[in-house]
Amino acid sequence: MSTADKSATEVVKPAPTVFPERTQFDLSSYPCPRCEKTMAADSYAPCQDCIAELKASQQGEATGEAAAAYEPKMNVTPNAVALKDD
Repeated sequence: MSTADKSATEVVKPAPTVFPERTQFDLSSYPCPRCEKTMAADSYAPCQDCIAELKASQQGEATGEAAAAYEPKMNVTPNAVALKDD
């Protein structure tokens, strides 16, 4: 076998992938993701002021009206088992 034939069939392996070490996130002091106020907590989350603001702004208001009865669209065909009379 000549050197040209050998290099054509030789498999070149890529270098192994090196992943960086994971760093532990320090929860003793970090900025709030919404207002950037420095805070500490047991888990990564917005500060209490931002949580209260989010709850107030995202809360739906009840209208007191009952939900309308479900009316299927005209192109929906009922299930044959549901229509079966005993």
